Amino acid sequence: MDLEINYDKILNIVKLKFAVPVIVAKRAETLKNIDQLKGVSQKKDYVAIALKELEEGKIVLKK
Repeated sequence: MDLEINYDKILNIVKLKFAVPVIVAKRAETLKNIDQLKGVSQKKDYVAIALKELEEGKIVLKK
């Protein structure tokens, strides 16, 4: 899986650079848990998927 991640674009969405790993880790954990509940055994790079979702604005941030 080759996902091009633009970190500058992510920093325009999330103003604090230290919050990015926390947001991505929580989303990656959620994605993994959803796959486990569905019974999906295929390994995925959940962190890369979460970073891409954050870059595309699919993750809504609460203030």
